Amino acid sequence: MDKYNLNSAFNKWLSAIKLEQLPIAIREKILTFDKYQKKLSFFRALQLFLHAINEEKESFRDIDTAFVSEELQKEIGIDSISYSQLSRVLSKMDTEILLAIFYQLLSQIKKNRPVDKRNSLYLIDSSTFSLNQNLYQWADFRRTKSGVKLHLKLCFMDNEHLYPDDFTITNAIEHDTNQLEVLVNQPEATYVFDRGYLDFERMDKMHWQGYFFVTRIKKNTKFHVLETFTDSKKDFILSDQMVALGAQNYLTSRFRLVTIQDQKGKILSFITNRFDCSATEIAEMYKARWQIELFFKHIKQHMTIKKFFSRSEQGVKNQLILAMIASLLTYLIQLETQTNQSIFQIKRLFRYLIFQPAEKWIELLVPS
Repeated sequence: MDKYNLNSAFNKWLSAIKLEQLPIAIREKILTFDKYQKKLSFFRALQLFLHAINEEKESFRDIDTAFVSEELQKEIGIDSISYSQLSRVLSKMDTEILLAIFYQLLSQIKKNRPVDKRNSLYLIDSSTFSLNQNLYQWADFRRTKSGVKLHLKLCFMDNEHLYPDDFTITNAIEHDTNQLEVLVNQPEATYVFDRGYLDFERMDKMHWQGYFFVTRIKKNTKFHVLETFTDSKKDFILSDQMVALGAQNYLTSRFRLVTIQDQKGKILSFITNRFDCSATEIAEMYKARWQIELFFKHIKQHMTIKKFFSRSEQGVKNQLILAMIASLLTYLIQLETQTNQSIFQIKRLFRYLIFQPAEKWIELLVPS
């Protein structure tokens, strides 16, 4: 790797990935991959596909055509690659390696900015990516279309500090609630999810196991009021109560029901097992759930996930994992520079300066 590569903004963006520090079993998988790939080593493939996702390339042919750029040739270390080779490589990249890289980056984030019950929430939701049924017959969804689903846990500290913390990828036919227990895995953390995940027995189980939650109840949800807290009322707080959910055949543990009226006059009711927060704080916790919707919108519109490169199951899953890796790489730059600029602004500057010296990019991010 020459001086040009070491000094570029692109290399700076990738610098948090340290393949040599991955577990031995993962490094052995990388060596096996490289043994059968003479031109496009694992690291070169990783660089190239992350570049393609960040630059919103539309297809393997689009990635192939990008090599008219001498700067890209110098950065990756090759002067051309065929779209058929790209297709084979993305489908053969071991998902375990990509996941190991994701969790390596996640570990760096948590070391830099530790999370606890007081400074963070975990937002849980899923998003479906519809696919052409003729081209993606393996992705079970509906009778007339195929699809995959990304089930995501997003760590939320505030509107400027949020990042993917964990995820699973399934066929779109998979019900969201089946993945909730996989993503709810850190006791004493608070999980925010929508009413599509509402399940009385599961909420009881979470409560008994030391997990906290905030979610909405449905209009027809039955509950029994056990106590009313009169000191929590404010302009938009209609009621704050201790309740048990369910009918006579099954009643939950004692939970808290906060009912508000939003700015549009809509009545919303939130159920939680957090009794240590104000009613206003509970409402704000659920309001934060909108950020995961914005995150899904971002990866679909600005990270090439509106169209998948590959038609294979492995290739599609790898592209989604690469998108998660790209998100963490950009967030690590935000943490390192302590910039006041948003993730979107960081990415926009990066796009214009990607092959320029890293100092130009960093100077524009560091607060003056």
